[in-house]
Amino acid sequence: MRNLILAAALIASPSLLMAQDNHYEYLRMGSRNSILANAGLSRFEDQAAVIINPATLSFANNSSFSFNTTAIGLSSIKFDNGLGQNFNIKYGNMTVLPNMAAGVLKPKEKERDFVLGYGIYHRLNDKLRFADRAKYDANVINDTESPGNENYLAQFNLAHDVDEITGVLGVGWNLNDHFAIGVSQYFTYRSEEFSNKFSASALPFKNQGATTEGATLTRDFYTRYYKVMAQTKVGLAWNLEKWDIGLTLTLPSLGIMGTGEISAQAALTNIRLNNNLSTPRKDYYANGYVEKQKATYKQSMAASAGVSRPFGNVRMYVAANYYSAIKTYSIMDPGQVDFIQPSTDSNVLYSSSAMRVLAGNRSVLNGSIGADWQIKANKHLLFSFHSDQHFASMDSAVKGQYLTVKNWDYYHIGVGTSQSIGRSDWVIGLRYSFGGRDDAKQPYSFDDPTEENYLQGNRQTGKLTATSFQLMLSYSFRFK
Repeated sequence: MRNLILAAALIASPSLLMAQDNHYEYLRMGSRNSILANAGLSRFEDQAAVIINPATLSFANNSSFSFNTTAIGLSSIKFDNGLGQNFNIKYGNMTVLPNMAAGVLKPKEKERDFVLGYGIYHRLNDKLRFADRAKYDANVINDTESPGNENYLAQFNLAHDVDEITGVLGVGWNLNDHFAIGVSQYFTYRSEEFSNKFSASALPFKNQGATTEGATLTRDFYTRYYKVMAQTKVGLAWNLEKWDIGLTLTLPSLGIMGTGEISAQAALTNIRLNNNLSTPRKDYYANGYVEKQKATYKQSMAASAGVSRPFGNVRMYVAANYYSAIKTYSIMDPGQVDFIQPSTDSNVLYSSSAMRVLAGNRSVLNGSIGADWQIKANKHLLFSFHSDQHFASMDSAVKGQYLTVKNWDYYHIGVGTSQSIGRSDWVIGLRYSFGGRDDAKQPYSFDDPTEENYLQGNRQTGKLTATSFQLMLSYSFRFK
């Protein structure tokens, strides 16, 4: 029975907490709104109104179309001591990502007709790669079987891709000159792929008197899935003499369809699980695979409020976004399947803890402040700051695999300029994002490997730092 428990525990990979999938507000949508950060909650700023607050669509002056993009994005994540003392891991990349294409259709017949909005945009896009290798002399195996040090070799490799593409349709309607309502319907396609591999060996040196050939661990976990979801947002907007006010309520997501696959395996070769030297060394092996598994992913309920007011040539914006918690749930749960090998009827009892994929969210409240300074009739300077707290929640009482999630708070600073030329609007801006924490948990450790910890080392904490720069470009065209 202990052997079964060992193999099941062996495959339960520790969580690595660092990827962009754990943030609701990493990307803001819209030409002006992406730099002003949630300004569109309280008034019509650009074609992203259908995404931010559909009620503000009704305040659009004409039909228009916009394409905006993160023309160039540079990001870096550095994890000092991420795999043990002086074993640092890092990842950096450059992306060219079209963020949004959206438009507004305003009827000409009646002043208070319905105003329609539409758009397609990247709600989320992230790639993470970590890899490292260790090779040094360490006393891993007891000196009776292998005097002195052994040659310790270990490798770690993690790959994680998350992508969400959303299409949205919305409508806004002026009930009177100052008050409007609106509703938007989102349809999101989410895909996620995750791979986590670790291997380690302790090999005795030749001519050192060893009576064993050494010990080895290999451990792999891989999963991918897709999910199609629908989500509805309702908005209100007041356009007063000096104040603009906006409120939105986003309902929890409704799953439409989705499937995925899970693959996991682990092996311990020539290992001794206790200190009794009379106990022979053994090999243990576990392997499981499921495909066409039903997948579930949930977006939480959200509520937002924003206000704006001009002060001379400067309009100020303040907004708050709340996201509700979601209790731990299974993205995929294969149930009882063959896992520990050779397979028996009792082995399937351990498949859930080894191969179930879990998720859970805590409640989050983010805030933003922005400023639009009109320096000429057709030229503006834009500034903003907003918080972006992580939302992942992991329940240690629920057994399974939590995919890679970021567990530090991000902060974003945006600056830019907008220029109107004829019926065209151009926006260019730069956004700087930063975050991190000093006590990030190591996924594995190359430090102090022993047979008792299955050559995985002694996990501690390290310092994690994340930064990114994004060049924001957009073009909008207003129809007559």
